[in-house]
Amino acid sequence: MKRIIAILIFVLSVCGVSAQSNAPVLQLDTLEYNFGDIPHKSPQVSCEFEFRNTGSAPLVFIKSTTSCTCTKVEYPRKPTLPGATGKIVVIYEPSKKESGVFYKEIDLYTNTPQKRHTLIIRGRAI
Repeated sequence: MKRIIAILIFVLSVCGVSAQSNAPVLQLDTLEYNFGDIPHKSPQVSCEFEFRNTGSAPLVFIKSTTSCTCTKVEYPRKPTLPGATGKIVVIYEPSKKESGVFYKEIDLYTNTPQKRHTLIIRGRAI
């Protein structure tokens, strides 16, 4: 009986590993962007985060959330194939907020095993 249980545990663990290896992997070049000093009256500024799918299945962005309505995100709407690259554009509108230091988090939800990935933008509106 113990031998059957041991074999069952082994088979389930191998299946779990192979399921994980057949998954997309979001590899970002950087997780944070610092705008430095920007004019408070600017209508908007933007930055790009480049990424690659280093996994073995198509990468799908499901949704994004931001910590403020002054921040918008543009990401690929179509699946990113294994080995392919892409860009995530983050747009910040300083005129919608008070002047001063800002720190914004952008959460990207994907079909990767990690599910959620966080990007950060920061700077100072003067």
